[in-house]
Amino acid sequence: MTYTSDFDDAIRTVTQDRGIEYGHPRSDFLRAQLIKQAVRDCPNPAIRHALEMIGVKMARLVFNPNHLDSVIDIAGYARTIAMILDEQERILKEANNEQGG
Repeated sequence: MTYTSDFDDAIRTVTQDRGIEYGHPRSDFLRAQLIKQAVRDCPNPAIRHALEMIGVKMARLVFNPNHLDSVIDIAGYARTIAMILDEQERILKEANNEQGG
């Protein structure tokens, strides 16, 4: 296999095979964009990104609610929000300790 055939396989996967699971890219992307607009006011950029990724998976589930991978991905992205919150708390505690507080 060559790089170009790998590339062509990837293109086919994204533009054709995934359409079976998620619908036409235009519809999928428009749904995802609407969901992203709903979370754009989240003040935390890292959490906002996780919410946007959850939104992408939600948009895909609209087309195919039986796509378990998207459900699992949502759970994973939700877990990353908890990880971000834990890390923020750790950083804040560390800063307070350095300041003698």
